Amino acid sequence: MSELVATKIRKPNTWKRLATIVLTMYLGALVVLMFLERTLLFPAPSVEHGEWRHDRFGAEEFFVESTGKARVHVWSFAKANSKKTILFCHGNGESLGYLGSELVELRDRWNVNIVAFDFRGYGKTGGDANELNILADSVAVASWVQSNPLFRDHQLIALGRSLGGASAVEIATKTKVDGLILDRTFSSIVDIAADRYFFFPIRLVMRNQFRSIEKMPSYTGPLLQLHGDVDEVVPYRFGKKLFDACPSKQKEFVTVVGLYHNEQWPESYWEQGKKFIDQL
Repeated sequence: MSELVATKIRKPNTWKRLATIVLTMYLGALVVLMFLERTLLFPAPSVEHGEWRHDRFGAEEFFVESTGKARVHVWSFAKANSKKTILFCHGNGESLGYLGSELVELRDRWNVNIVAFDFRGYGKTGGDANELNILADSVAVASWVQSNPLFRDHQLIALGRSLGGASAVEIATKTKVDGLILDRTFSSIVDIAADRYFFFPIRLVMRNQFRSIEKMPSYTGPLLQLHGDVDEVVPYRFGKKLFDACPSKQKEFVTVVGLYHNEQWPESYWEQGKKFIDQL
Protein backbone atom coordinates (compact mmCIF):
# COMPACT_ATOMS: atom_id res chain seq x y z
CA MET A 1 0.00 0.00 0.00
CA SER A 2 2.78 2.38 0.93
CA GLU A 3 4.53 1.68 -2.42
CA LEU A 4 1.33 2.53 -4.31
CA VAL A 5 1.00 5.84 -2.48
CA ALA A 6 4.63 6.66 -3.17
CA THR A 7 4.10 5.97 -6.88
CA LYS A 8 1.10 8.31 -6.98
CA ILE A 9 3.11 11.04 -5.29
CA ARG A 10 6.03 10.71 -7.72
CA LYS A 11 3.91 10.92 -10.89
CA PRO A 12 3.17 14.66 -10.69
CA ASN A 13 6.89 15.35 -10.32
CA THR A 14 7.58 13.20 -13.40
CA TRP A 15 5.07 15.14 -15.48
CA LYS A 16 6.43 18.42 -14.17
CA ARG A 17 9.96 17.45 -15.17
CA LEU A 18 8.75 16.35 -18.59
CA ALA A 19 6.88 19.63 -19.10
CA THR A 20 9.97 21.56 -18.05
CA ILE A 21 12.11 19.64 -20.56
CA VAL A 22 9.62 20.22 -23.38
CA LEU A 23 9.31 23.94 -22.55
CA THR A 24 13.09 24.31 -22.38
CA MET A 25 13.47 22.62 -25.77
CA TYR A 26 10.73 24.82 -27.26
CA LEU A 27 12.28 28.03 -25.96
CA GLY A 28 15.72 26.87 -27.06
CA ALA A 29 14.47 26.21 -30.59
CA LEU A 30 12.83 29.65 -30.64
CA VAL A 31 16.07 31.33 -29.54
CA VAL A 32 18.02 29.46 -32.25
CA LEU A 33 15.47 30.53 -34.86
CA MET A 34 15.74 34.14 -33.72
CA PHE A 35 19.54 33.94 -33.79
CA LEU A 36 19.49 32.53 -37.34
CA GLU A 37 16.95 35.00 -38.70
CA ARG A 38 19.40 37.07 -40.72
CA THR A 39 21.20 33.97 -42.00
CA LEU A 40 17.91 32.47 -43.20
CA LEU A 41 16.60 35.69 -44.74
CA PHE A 42 19.76 36.95 -46.41
CA PRO A 43 21.81 34.03 -47.82
CA ALA A 44 24.01 36.23 -49.99
CA PRO A 45 26.13 34.40 -52.60
CA SER A 46 29.87 34.49 -52.07
CA VAL A 47 31.60 37.56 -53.49
CA GLU A 48 34.58 35.29 -54.17
CA HIS A 49 32.74 33.70 -57.08
CA GLY A 50 30.64 34.91 -59.97
CA GLU A 51 31.58 37.33 -62.75
CA TRP A 52 32.25 40.79 -61.38
CA ARG A 53 33.79 42.39 -64.47
CA HIS A 54 30.93 44.65 -65.54
CA ASP A 55 32.61 45.47 -68.86
CA ARG A 56 32.13 41.87 -70.00
CA PHE A 57 28.41 42.59 -70.13
CA GLY A 58 28.74 46.06 -71.63
CA ALA A 59 27.70 47.63 -68.32
CA GLU A 60 28.92 50.70 -66.46
CA GLU A 61 29.76 50.58 -62.77
CA PHE A 62 28.77 53.12 -60.13
CA PHE A 63 28.70 53.46 -56.37
CA VAL A 64 25.73 55.34 -54.91
CA GLU A 65 25.77 56.82 -51.42
CA SER A 66 23.07 55.59 -49.06
CA THR A 67 22.34 56.08 -45.37
CA GLY A 68 25.16 55.58 -42.89
CA LYS A 69 27.67 56.48 -45.60
CA ALA A 70 27.12 53.12 -47.29
CA ARG A 71 28.24 52.88 -50.92
CA VAL A 72 25.79 50.82 -52.94
CA HIS A 73 27.27 48.93 -55.88
CA VAL A 74 25.35 49.61 -59.11
CA TRP A 75 25.55 48.34 -62.69
CA SER A 76 23.92 50.18 -65.58
CA PHE A 77 23.11 48.51 -68.92
CA ALA A 78 22.35 51.04 -71.62
CA LYS A 79 20.02 50.37 -74.56
CA ALA A 80 20.47 52.73 -77.48
CA ASN A 81 17.46 54.92 -78.28
CA SER A 82 15.37 53.62 -75.35
CA LYS A 83 13.73 56.11 -73.02
CA LYS A 84 12.56 53.50 -70.55
CA THR A 85 14.65 52.29 -67.61
CA ILE A 86 14.02 49.31 -65.36
CA LEU A 87 15.38 49.49 -61.83
CA PHE A 88 15.97 45.82 -61.05
CA CYS A 89 15.77 44.62 -57.42
CA HIS A 90 17.07 41.08 -57.05
CA GLY A 91 16.10 38.30 -54.65
CA ASN A 92 17.71 37.30 -51.38
CA GLY A 93 19.89 34.58 -52.91
CA GLU A 94 21.29 36.67 -55.76
CA SER A 95 23.84 39.40 -56.44
CA LEU A 96 25.21 41.28 -59.42
CA GLY A 97 28.11 38.91 -59.98
CA TYR A 98 25.65 36.16 -60.87
CA LEU A 99 23.12 38.18 -62.88
CA GLY A 100 25.07 39.79 -65.73
CA SER A 101 23.82 37.58 -68.57
CA GLU A 102 20.24 37.66 -67.31
CA LEU A 103 20.24 41.45 -67.12
CA VAL A 104 21.61 41.69 -70.66
CA GLU A 105 18.78 39.44 -71.86
CA LEU A 106 16.23 41.58 -70.01
CA ARG A 107 17.65 44.73 -71.60
CA ASP A 108 17.59 43.31 -75.13
CA ARG A 109 14.28 41.46 -75.05
CA TRP A 110 12.34 44.34 -73.52
CA ASN A 111 14.33 47.10 -75.27
CA VAL A 112 14.99 49.01 -72.05
CA ASN A 113 17.88 50.38 -70.05
CA ILE A 114 18.62 48.41 -66.89
CA VAL A 115 19.93 49.65 -63.56
CA ALA A 116 20.63 46.91 -61.00
CA PHE A 117 22.24 47.05 -57.58
CA ASP A 118 23.34 45.04 -54.58
CA PHE A 119 21.86 46.19 -51.30
CA ARG A 120 23.90 46.03 -48.12
CA GLY A 121 25.23 42.63 -47.18
CA TYR A 122 25.48 41.62 -50.84
CA GLY A 123 28.30 41.68 -53.35
CA LYS A 124 30.60 44.69 -53.34
CA THR A 125 28.21 46.89 -51.39
CA GLY A 126 29.37 45.45 -48.06
CA GLY A 127 27.78 46.26 -44.73
CA ASP A 128 25.00 44.39 -42.96
CA ALA A 129 21.80 43.16 -44.53
CA ASN A 130 18.65 44.06 -42.64
CA GLU A 131 15.26 45.49 -43.51
CA LEU A 132 16.14 49.09 -42.69
CA ASN A 133 19.34 49.05 -44.75
CA ILE A 134 17.88 47.20 -47.72
CA LEU A 135 14.93 49.56 -48.09
CA ALA A 136 17.13 52.63 -47.58
CA ASP A 137 19.56 51.43 -50.25
CA SER A 138 16.69 50.79 -52.66
CA VAL A 139 15.34 54.33 -52.30
CA ALA A 140 18.86 55.79 -52.53
CA VAL A 141 19.48 54.10 -55.88
CA ALA A 142 16.04 55.11 -57.18
CA SER A 143 16.69 58.74 -56.21
CA TRP A 144 20.10 58.58 -57.89
CA VAL A 145 18.53 57.28 -61.11
CA GLN A 146 15.87 59.96 -61.09
CA SER A 147 18.40 62.77 -60.66
CA ASN A 148 21.01 61.36 -63.06
CA PRO A 149 21.21 63.14 -66.45
CA LEU A 150 21.58 59.72 -68.10
CA PHE A 151 18.06 58.71 -67.02
CA ARG A 152 16.32 61.93 -65.98
CA ASP A 153 13.93 62.07 -68.93
CA HIS A 154 13.26 58.32 -68.96
CA GLN A 155 10.20 56.45 -67.76
CA LEU A 156 11.22 54.48 -64.68
CA ILE A 157 9.84 51.02 -63.94
CA ALA A 158 10.67 49.28 -60.65
CA LEU A 159 11.00 45.50 -61.01
CA GLY A 160 11.34 43.35 -57.91
CA ARG A 161 11.83 39.62 -57.63
CA SER A 162 11.06 37.76 -54.39
CA LEU A 163 12.71 39.80 -51.59
CA GLY A 164 13.38 42.43 -54.23
CA GLY A 165 9.63 42.88 -54.48
CA ALA A 166 9.72 44.59 -51.08
CA SER A 167 12.42 46.91 -52.44
CA ALA A 168 10.37 47.66 -55.56
CA VAL A 169 7.24 48.42 -53.51
CA GLU A 170 9.31 50.72 -51.29
CA ILE A 171 10.64 52.53 -54.35
CA ALA A 172 7.19 52.80 -55.93
CA THR A 173 5.65 54.25 -52.77
CA LYS A 174 8.53 56.51 -51.68
CA THR A 175 9.57 57.91 -55.09
CA LYS A 176 7.88 58.51 -58.43
CA VAL A 177 7.83 55.60 -60.87
CA ASP A 178 5.90 55.05 -64.09
CA GLY A 179 5.29 51.34 -63.54
CA LEU A 180 5.79 48.47 -61.12
CA ILE A 181 6.54 44.84 -61.98
CA LEU A 182 6.52 42.22 -59.21
CA ASP A 183 7.75 38.66 -59.60
CA ARG A 184 6.80 36.05 -56.98
CA THR A 185 6.92 38.42 -54.04
CA PHE A 186 4.91 38.58 -50.81
CA SER A 187 2.49 40.52 -48.67
CA SER A 188 5.12 40.43 -45.90
CA ILE A 189 7.96 38.13 -44.93
CA VAL A 190 6.43 37.72 -41.51
CA ASP A 191 3.32 36.24 -43.17
CA ILE A 192 5.46 33.54 -44.77
CA ALA A 193 7.46 32.85 -41.62
CA ALA A 194 4.37 32.71 -39.40
CA ASP A 195 2.78 30.26 -41.83
CA ARG A 196 5.87 28.04 -41.98
CA TYR A 197 6.69 28.15 -38.26
CA PHE A 198 3.12 28.36 -36.99
CA PHE A 199 4.03 26.78 -33.66
CA PHE A 200 6.20 29.79 -32.69
CA PRO A 201 5.09 33.40 -31.90
CA ILE A 202 6.86 34.62 -35.05
CA ARG A 203 4.92 37.87 -35.37
CA LEU A 204 6.13 38.94 -31.94
CA VAL A 205 9.81 38.10 -32.28
CA MET A 206 10.71 38.57 -35.96
CA ARG A 207 12.77 41.72 -36.49
CA ASN A 208 12.82 41.94 -40.31
CA GLN A 209 9.18 41.81 -41.39
CA PHE A 210 9.05 43.63 -44.77
CA ARG A 211 5.37 44.54 -44.55
CA SER A 212 4.84 45.49 -48.20
CA ILE A 213 1.10 45.07 -47.84
CA GLU A 214 0.94 48.10 -45.54
CA LYS A 215 2.58 50.26 -48.23
CA MET A 216 0.86 48.95 -51.34
CA PRO A 217 -2.42 50.86 -50.78
CA SER A 218 -0.56 54.10 -51.54
CA TYR A 219 0.53 52.94 -55.00
CA THR A 220 -1.96 53.77 -57.75
CA GLY A 221 0.17 53.43 -60.88
CA PRO A 222 0.37 50.59 -63.42
CA LEU A 223 1.15 47.18 -61.90
CA LEU A 224 2.04 43.85 -63.49
CA GLN A 225 2.46 40.98 -61.04
CA LEU A 226 3.37 37.34 -61.64
CA HIS A 227 3.16 34.30 -59.38
CA GLY A 228 3.36 30.55 -59.84
CA ASP A 229 0.51 28.53 -58.41
CA VAL A 230 2.94 25.95 -56.97
CA ASP A 231 5.51 28.36 -55.56
CA GLU A 232 7.17 26.48 -52.72
CA VAL A 233 9.00 29.48 -51.20
CA VAL A 234 6.42 32.28 -51.36
CA PRO A 235 2.97 30.68 -51.25
CA TYR A 236 0.67 31.90 -54.01
CA ARG A 237 -1.90 33.36 -51.62
CA PHE A 238 0.62 35.84 -50.19
CA GLY A 239 1.40 37.20 -53.63
CA LYS A 240 -2.30 37.56 -54.41
CA LYS A 241 -2.88 39.20 -51.04
CA LEU A 242 -0.36 41.92 -51.94
CA PHE A 243 -1.91 42.43 -55.37
CA ASP A 244 -5.40 42.79 -53.89
CA ALA A 245 -4.12 45.55 -51.59
CA CYS A 246 -3.15 47.73 -54.57
CA PRO A 247 -5.92 50.23 -55.45
CA SER A 248 -4.64 50.83 -58.99
CA LYS A 249 -7.12 50.58 -61.85
CA GLN A 250 -4.26 49.60 -64.16
CA LYS A 251 -3.17 46.31 -62.69
CA GLU A 252 -2.88 42.73 -63.89
CA PHE A 253 -2.11 39.54 -61.97
CA VAL A 254 -0.59 36.71 -64.00
CA THR A 255 -0.91 33.18 -62.61
CA VAL A 256 1.56 30.74 -64.15
CA VAL A 257 0.45 27.14 -63.71
CA GLY A 258 3.22 24.84 -62.53
CA LEU A 259 5.80 27.60 -61.97
CA TYR A 260 8.08 27.19 -58.95
CA HIS A 261 9.90 30.00 -57.16
CA ASN A 262 13.27 29.84 -58.89
CA GLU A 263 12.21 28.77 -62.37
CA GLN A 264 12.65 30.94 -65.45
CA TRP A 265 9.75 32.94 -66.83
CA PRO A 266 7.69 31.23 -69.52
CA GLU A 267 7.85 32.78 -72.98
CA SER A 268 4.31 34.10 -72.57
CA TYR A 269 5.40 36.28 -69.64
CA TRP A 270 8.28 37.78 -71.59
CA GLU A 271 5.66 38.86 -74.11
CA GLN A 272 3.30 40.19 -71.43
CA GLY A 273 6.11 42.16 -69.81
CA LYS A 274 7.14 43.69 -73.12
CA LYS A 275 3.53 44.70 -73.82
CA PHE A 276 3.15 46.22 -70.34
CA ILE A 277 6.29 48.34 -70.78
CA ASP A 278 5.45 49.43 -74.34
CA GLN A 279 2.02 50.66 -73.21
CA LEU A 280 3.32 52.88 -70.40
